[in-house]
Amino acid sequence: MTPVQGNGFTPGMRVLIKPEDFDLVSGKFYIARLRRDGEKTLKQYVRDAGVGYLKPLNPDYQMLVMDDSVEIIGRVVDVKYPNSFL
Repeated sequence: MTPVQGNGFTPGMRVLIKPEDFDLVSGKFYIARLRRDGEKTLKQYVRDAGVGYLKPLNPDYQMLVMDDSVEIIGRVVDVKYPNSFL
């Protein structure tokens, strides 16, 4: 999920997820499970013209349309570098 620009989520970061009682808010980051293969992904939720999308930070990847093939399993509430990064 590391974007080409170098900002965003990087390998080794610790991501705290709220697994229940959250609302989908455009601009926030979520963990989603793709039902076709069980793959999990971290993406930004964006709502545009009444349609929800999961937007990757890396522009080399396409946005996912929110439909029955995508299950949101948690919202990112905090991100920290591990002590070894400091």
